[in-house]
Amino acid sequence: MKTQGIIFDFNGTLFWDTPLHDRAWDLFLENHQISLTMEQKASKIHGKTNADILRGIFEKELNDSEIETMTMEKEKIYHGICLQNKMDYAPGALEYIKYLKSNKIPYTIATSSGWENIDFYIQHMELSKWFDLDKIVYNNGSFRGKPHPDIFLKAIDNLRIKAENILIFEDSIAGIQSAENAGAGQIIIVNSNHQKYDKWPYQVITNFNQVDIFNR
Repeated sequence: MKTQGIIFDFNGTLFWDTPLHDRAWDLFLENHQISLTMEQKASKIHGKTNADILRGIFEKELNDSEIETMTMEKEKIYHGICLQNKMDYAPGALEYIKYLKSNKIPYTIATSSGWENIDFYIQHMELSKWFDLDKIVYNNGSFRGKPHPDIFLKAIDNLRIKAENILIFEDSIAGIQSAENAGAGQIIIVNSNHQKYDKWPYQVITNFNQVDIFNR
C-alpha cells in the first residue's frame, strides 16, 4: 500500500514515558492500598483511558465525579514525575516529523490521554510547534477506549485519507489492536519499554530512523 498519512500514538510512542506513568500509577495505587504486577499493568493500564483503567483496577462502577477526581490525582503525580525527568521526544522522532512536514505528508496524534496531559505537553514539549492541535484526537470522554478503533477512526477522518493508506505507530497491546480494528493499512510498533511483540507480523523499531521511508 502507498502511505498517504501518518497517525502517532503519543505515550510510549513519541514520548517514552511508560516508566513514568507506571511510577505515577504505583504512587496513586499506594494511596489507595492497591498494588499491581508488571503484567497487570500491561493488561489493565497501558494504552487505555483513565476511566477504563480506574474501573478495571477498582472492579466496580465509578461515577463521573469519582473518575474525574481520581484522574486529576493521578495526573498531578505524573506531571510532577515528568518535570523531574528530561521530557524529550523519542529517538529520531523529530527528524521523522520534519521529513513528513517537508514532504507535505499529513500526520496527527491519536492518544488515550486526556486534555490535562495534552495541555501539559503543549507547555513542556512544544506540541503546537510540531502538530496541528485541531487535528489531534485525545480522550474527551466521547470515544470508547482502545482496543476499540474509535480514536483512530476519528484521526483518520481528520486526515481525510482512507484507512488502507494510513500508517499507525503504536506501542501498547490495546493500541495495536485498536489500529488493526481501525483497518490501518500499515502498523509499526515502537518498542520503547523492552516488550515482546512476537505475535504480530509488523515492523518493530526502537528509533524512528529505522522507518523504511528513510531508506527509499
